[in-house]
Amino acid sequence: MNEVAQSIFSTLVAGTALVSLLGGTAIYQQQAPNGTPLPYVVFNKQSGGPEYVDPHDRRDLVYYVRAYAESAKAAGAIDSACENLLHRQSIVVTGWNTVQCYRTTDLESVDNRPDGEPVFMSGGFYRVRIT
Repeated sequence: MNEVAQSIFSTLVAGTALVSLLGGTAIYQQQAPNGTPLPYVVFNKQSGGPEYVDPHDRRDLVYYVRAYAESAKAAGAIDSACENLLHRQSIVVTGWNTVQCYRTTDLESVDNRPDGEPVFMSGGFYRVRIT
């Protein structure tokens, strides 16, 4: 896990309201393990990289953070808890200064499991700028 991913994970795991909604620390990078019971949170880097605007090392990154649950209401509540922890908050990234962490996009969807049961997703993109 890179420094930004570790920071996002640590920030989410430290959120008592989020952990309560999840019933534990069901927070995963990239993908939840097969058979993971709902609800859970998944996050991953979507895009970004270095900015070449001055001699300093700067990064402009986009992370996708989303909740999966058995209902749209539950997924939305978990997503809101994630947003409260990340949006306009200072996250600590080892070896870097966090310039900003902002939610830029809201996303929702519903998929069906092989057995036909729906799985609801609610989440968003977060822009993380570090120097």
